[in-house]
Amino acid sequence: MRNYSPFKDEKALFMSLCEAVDTPRAQACYILARAGEWSQYIDLPPADPDRPSFADDYLVSEAMTKNPNLPLDIDRERVALRKFLESEEQCRQTNSRFKQYEDGTFLIPERINAVLCRASRIISRTLGTLTRPVLESIERHMRFGPGATSAVSGQNVVLSNKMTSRLDVTPRLYPYARSILGPVWASAVTDINLVASSQVCTVPKNAKTDRCICIEPHLNIYVQLGIGAIIRQRLIRSGIQIAHQEQNRFLSSKASQWGLATLDLSSASDTLSRSVVWNLLPPDWAALLDLVRTEFTVIDDQELRLEKFSSMGNGYTFELETLIFASLAEACGANLFNVFGDDIIVERDVVPLLREVLEFCGFSTNMKKSFWQGDFFESCGTDWWRGIDVRPIFFRSTTNDKTSFTIRIANAIRRYAHRRGSGHYCDRRFLRSWIRAISLDPRARKTGVPPEYGDAGLTRNFDEFTPRRYGRGWSGWRGKIWSGAPPRSRRTSHAGAYLAALAWGTPGNSIIDDDGATHSSRLFEPVRGDPGRPALRTLHAFTWSDLGPWA
Repeated sequence: MRNYSPFKDEKALFMSLCEAVDTPRAQACYILARAGEWSQYIDLPPADPDRPSFADDYLVSEAMTKNPNLPLDIDRERVALRKFLESEEQCRQTNSRFKQYEDGTFLIPERINAVLCRASRIISRTLGTLTRPVLESIERHMRFGPGATSAVSGQNVVLSNKMTSRLDVTPRLYPYARSILGPVWASAVTDINLVASSQVCTVPKNAKTDRCICIEPHLNIYVQLGIGAIIRQRLIRSGIQIAHQEQNRFLSSKASQWGLATLDLSSASDTLSRSVVWNLLPPDWAALLDLVRTEFTVIDDQELRLEKFSSMGNGYTFELETLIFASLAEACGANLFNVFGDDIIVERDVVPLLREVLEFCGFSTNMKKSFWQGDFFESCGTDWWRGIDVRPIFFRSTTNDKTSFTIRIANAIRRYAHRRGSGHYCDRRFLRSWIRAISLDPRARKTGVPPEYGDAGLTRNFDEFTPRRYGRGWSGWRGKIWSGAPPRSRRTSHAGAYLAALAWGTPGNSIIDDDGATHSSRLFEPVRGDPGRPALRTLHAFTWSDLGPWA
């Protein structure tokens, strides 16, 4: 199945969903899909939240919009790079505006000036003084993330390789490199390489555009993640729930009842300019963040001095933008609010002033994803209409494993039908689409897992799968999953595994991996032989809950 392309099956399943809901809009989407007129489909106006059929219309209007396989005459990478440069120009204008404001040649309304002053005080209170113990805490939290760096990419992105790879570092951080590494790690590293810039690359986002990220220098990302962890701690301490998205999701579900607004910003991290950070953060914190940021980036083989402070890819960008947006929201008078990245939830009467301040700071409100009136609200991957979860199914698979694709898309349809059944049953209108999905691959039909086990196998009710009970004193049931050995690098470093164990545990005992989870240090040993191919394997489930009948 190495050459399997899911788009043909995605199109067929999408058309079956259109048949299932059978609204006038669904009929129009069906006709466009059958004719291959995907450009017209993408450009359809949003579904009308005032119509009783909104939930169904929203499903068929959005299901294919994030699919990177749509045959559109669009160079998504070029669109993303152009947007990156446009954001740079936006940041340049913001930096110029703040410079004129500081010089006294540009006057702003007093209400905006008051908000910026209050926001600065709020940030100072949240972060506190940058003392030696705080710096030591940052050192303890320094780590590598799960992604690529300037020195490690592809299958080599494992922690043990990162410990012994070439240590790229920017000139401003270079004098501190040996101190950051510590004596043991420093003695094992001989190659510290000066790198002045990050590298812009793109990853899939939706059918119209990719997303730009900057691959940071190797050692810089290590320090950035340590700073980000401390900012995160201070945000949580001040009441901003940034550890997970549940607070935003809950508040967005209550937005229509509690008079809240959900705001989303366009290219928020790419429009976070240098001047905004230097004007709002305490000087010592701003200087620390500036020390470890990358001042230049390479885009289209040309080096560019960044007007933004930190890009997507920088280890503290998410925490920094959350800190700034939360402080601006509170400074505008918000009482019931939460911020997660650029997902902002505030009271509706705060919106006019907050939008004015955000615009002065160089940020643009995404009008397609921001809501402060009506019955529809969205935040952090959830969509709510009159308090009902109407998050649609998105067809956007890039896998070449037909069995995995079948399991994921069938489970997505089943979960959506369950939500439409108010969590008590599965909406029978989608039964035919689900049967069509599970019929794509016979191996997928052999799997069965409880709902809480995600996409390890097909989500089945107990009486559908009738699992066997474990015997000989074992409690629980035998499920079936489709799984293979995880891909590992063949060039995993023995020395790197040892250094990682010294840094985050002891050799042979538990250490922390790239995702922050604790595992045996054997995870970082070299892998011998080929990774195991996906196959049916047994799952031990202690309980087996149901999604309810198709009704």
